[in-house]
Order: sequence, then structure tokens, then C-alpha cells
Amino acid sequence: MTKGNILIVGVLDKKGSTNISQAKSFMRFGWNVIPINYRTIIANYGYGTFENTLMYAVEKYRPSLVMFCKCNGVNPELVKRVTQRTKTWLWNPDPIQTIERCMEVVEHAKNATYSSCTGYGVAKWFAEQGVKNCYHIFDGLDYDIFKPVEPDESYRAEISFIGTRTAERDRFIDFLKAIGYDIKTYGQGYGKVVIDDEFAKVCCSSKFMLSINTYNDIECYFSNRLLRYMGCGACVLHYDPTETLKKVFDDGSEILFFKDESELQDKLKIKDPWKIGLNGMNKVLSSLTWDHTIANILNITGLL
Repeated sequence: MTKGNILIVGVLDKKGSTNISQAKSFMRFGWNVIPINYRTIIANYGYGTFENTLMYAVEKYRPSLVMFCKCNGVNPELVKRVTQRTKTWLWNPDPIQTIERCMEVVEHAKNATYSSCTGYGVAKWFAEQGVKNCYHIFDGLDYDIFKPVEPDESYRAEISFIGTRTAERDRFIDFLKAIGYDIKTYGQGYGKVVIDDEFAKVCCSSKFMLSINTYNDIECYFSNRLLRYMGCGACVLHYDPTETLKKVFDDGSEILFFKDESELQDKLKIKDPWKIGLNGMNKVLSSLTWDHTIANILNITGLL
């Protein structure tokens, strides 16, 4: 017996998507999740078919909540139409720089019943754009996937990095190589793309994981990749020039923060990095899983 239906307008048909993890958590709370894979529908059948499919699903399944997951390229008026029929939520996991290239997402937030951003600085920026109902809610860890696994010799390294290549990431990776560290890199522009189980193998086969966001000037913001590293029990070196994530994680005990090359080199001298990895894993399991995130959403919407 389920509590009712929740529609997720996002990407639930691509392995590695965080929307899949969101759906699993809603189901753990007893909800039936109906996926609306908007990008696939639009690509294969056109935008009009997507709008018709969504409105048909809203009328047929009478969802208690419709989650719009960023949904760049979607007409904000569609969000308004759905909001007239049920509660809606705009979920934004992206930094300000990304949303500035698709400002319709801000309009989605204005037209939704509720909205949230995973970065505190991003949520403040949304409020400055006129969004009145925006919460700061972190991403979550999918502990079914990103967990300690047996190390794999083919991934063994002192330091590993997973992510798309950027100039800022190159700067620190090149520095580490120059001072003699063995570092392996994965992701677009670096080499092999690793997701899910293989991602976990990389983390568990590395002494340290290097964590650098695509954009690093946003207050109290990090990508889901950081939680995935920590969920695997890895000792994480995270670049935080804003020095605001100390509000979330204990530097030196749960994670290692650095703001420049000199500090990064010093942090690598830490003894017993596995203890930091264990503490970090326990921290995210106790307060930063998708279950915690979804419980927050359900509580705000009165559906818990």
C-alpha cells in the first residue's frame, strides 16, 4: 500500500543520474514514483508531446507532488499549469554560472509551490532574482552504490580525480604531478568515464581523492561527487577557497580542505588518512544521504 504518487520530471533513464537516487528514496518512504524523462521524450517525439504527456500524467495519477529537476529548456508556463493542479517543487543542483545560461529555471522556481538549491550561495542568488520560496537543501548520498568495496589493483593510486577537465582542475593536478605524486584522472577530457560501481572502485583503490567543483566561488556549495567520494570511505582533499564548508564538515577530522597549492601539499602529509575517510563516511551516512534530503522535502511539503 503506497501513500500516493509522486511525479519526477527529470532524467531517470540514464545510468548514474541523481534523479534515480531521488526516486529510490521517495519509494523507501512509501511513495509510488512515476518518471517523466523529459529530455528523452523531447528528443524522440518533440516538445509538444512532452507537455501533453506530463499533463496527461498529472490528470491520470493525481500526484501529491511533481518534482521538476532543473528542466532547462522547459516553458515556465508549464510549471505554472501543473502548480494549479497540485504541489510542485523545482530542484536545482547547479551553480549560478550554469543557471545564468538557462534563466528559465529561475522562472520555474517562481512558478513552483516550492524550490531548492543545493548551494547556500545559489539559494541566496535565487532569492535575489525574486524567488520567494527557495530552500537550501544539500544533495544526498546513494549509499546503495557509493560505499566501501574491495580495492582493485588496476585503479590503485596515491591520488585520484573524477570529473570533467577544466583549467582549474588541471592547475592542481599538474602541481601534484610536479611534486612527485602518482595521480590518476578519470572523466571527459582526462580519459575513461567511471560511474556507479566503477566509481566506487576508484575511490576505494586510492589513498586520497581530489575534489574540485566546476565552479569554486559559491558559498557552501559542493557537487554530488564529494558525497560519493566520502560515502566510499575515501580520504577527500576538497578545494574550498570560500572557506565556508567548515560549517558542514570538520576539517582535519572528516575531510581535508585546501585553498591553494601550498595548503594542498601540507594536507597530504596527514597521518592515517583512512581514519579521516572513515569519519567522513560516517558523517554523510548520519546526515547527508538521499533519505535525509527527501525527508526534508516531504516535511516541508507536509507529505512526511
